[in-house]
Amino acid sequence: MSFVGSFKHSLDAKKRVFIPSKFREDLGDEFYITRKFDSYLSIYTAEDWAAYVEKIERLPESEAVEIQDFLLGAAQKCVPDASGRIILDERLAKHAGIDKSIVFVGAGRQIRIWAEETWNEKEATRDLGKMRELMKQYGL
Repeated sequence: MSFVGSFKHSLDAKKRVFIPSKFREDLGDEFYITRKFDSYLSIYTAEDWAAYVEKIERLPESEAVEIQDFLLGAAQKCVPDASGRIILDERLAKHAGIDKSIVFVGAGRQIRIWAEETWNEKEATRDLGKMRELMKQYGL
């Protein structure tokens, strides 16, 4: 499975957001959202989340504590309602700077959630030359 494409949605007054229909089927009945080190959130299927957590748990405890606290401590288990909406945790929304408009971006095995204004800025300032060189370097 590979998530691709980007879709815009908005939080409603109750902090609910529709998960794009193109993503819902592949996400399954439950999935996980967590923050990342940049100003975005990541959605993982339950299966990919379990594999991700397993990798973190293999780290020596002395090195894993901060990562566990940051990623796992802020994670949200989601079960969409009958309309395909979830309530986005306030702490996660704050981390990503989300107050209304959201862009869901397919990123392979995960979906990234960006505040629309942050996403638009990122798109406008993307270094295509650097990306081209990286892609050449890795044979892509």
